[in-house]
Amino acid sequence: MKVTILTLGSRGDVQPYIALAREMIKNGHEVVICTGATFQRFIEENKVSFYPASADLMALMESEEGRDILNGNGFSLLKIIKFSKEKIAPSYRKSMDDFYQASQGADLIIYHPKALGAVDIALYFNIPCICLPPVPIMYPITEFPNFSLSSKKSFGPVLNRLSYKLVKFSELPFIKEINDFRGKTLKSPKRKAGLYTYDINGSPIPIIYPISPFLFKKVDSWKDSVFISGFFFLDSEEETLPNEIENFLEKGKKPIVVSFSSMPLKNPSIFRKKLVQALKKTNNRAVVLTGTSGMRFNQEENILTVEKAPHRLLFKRAKGIIHHGGVGTMSEALLSGVPQIIIPFAVDQPFWANLLYKKGYSIKPLQEKNLEVFELVQALEQVGNKEYIENAQKIKNIIQSENGIHRAVKHIESVVDNIKKE
Repeated sequence: MKVTILTLGSRGDVQPYIALAREMIKNGHEVVICTGATFQRFIEENKVSFYPASADLMALMESEEGRDILNGNGFSLLKIIKFSKEKIAPSYRKSMDDFYQASQGADLIIYHPKALGAVDIALYFNIPCICLPPVPIMYPITEFPNFSLSSKKSFGPVLNRLSYKLVKFSELPFIKEINDFRGKTLKSPKRKAGLYTYDINGSPIPIIYPISPFLFKKVDSWKDSVFISGFFFLDSEEETLPNEIENFLEKGKKPIVVSFSSMPLKNPSIFRKKLVQALKKTNNRAVVLTGTSGMRFNQEENILTVEKAPHRLLFKRAKGIIHHGGVGTMSEALLSGVPQIIIPFAVDQPFWANLLYKKGYSIKPLQEKNLEVFELVQALEQVGNKEYIENAQKIKNIIQSENGIHRAVKHIESVVDNIKKE
């Protein structure tokens, strides 16, 4: 089976699909991933075929203008609209042509909801498609609302379900580009925004969430409409920790690991000062992965700073992990069996932070804004609590046993087989 995967966004929007692609290739399928050029090397290093998409959202968000918007610096609705109209919308339009080209000859399209035009392309080629969002934001359920509206509070069953109607409107800012693509490339008539959110001409679009079924075992209203596979983990036998990290780890007690991945801090210098103070007050060492956080360190005793390192190898050797709560980093933290402190920024991060805290798998979430040193001190002290250490080991064993990628591939194969039989 030839499979085209269409996705756009940050590393967290790409890495799960690389893991899936590798597993599908092991099962004898051909897979190509179409996404922004930022991830070409990452994809090809994992022996997966790459096709470039013009909408390199990671590069756009790492631009000065993109960072300002992501950080809320000088927040202006007009600025966001202008950025979207001048930068994002044109690149999305070009990407739909890229998606079309990448899907030539495919037997199946697997797509991220950000990959606009994916369902239109599948319909044009008369092939099945599967929606695979990295986070549980698509299908209307009663147990909790769309996290873009609330990450903590339930509105009640009826309003919770209604809150997911927002998903159908997510295409609205780009419907002009979608219809231009439909007319010029697919030679198809215009359509309304949200027409193919859940079905194609009355036939439901299969949805897979690559998240832990254990964490959502009380959610019944997904029923048979959504397949919950378990997290997708990308294993790389060739990865090693840099020598400077290995040397640091061997010279003392387990450190606190700090990683905000691609998320920029609003006030990196202020947060850095608070972090250094809290580490000193609690007598902790630390490895800080600076990434795009904006933090810059002088020579600090007991603190090693590097730009990036493999989370899988580093997290399991930590005393505790401070991170932003993105689904990829959060799931790796769960897999490490190490207590975690989440400082969420936006999107799905507050949702995961609140969920794990309520279930006892992370310490109470903190906020960068108005963060006090004593709050960070208290959180670091709790990392050593027996309860959090035991809970971290418990959830690690559960997550390991779910084998999400294997289950997802078998489900995908069965979905396609069933469609062929119809």
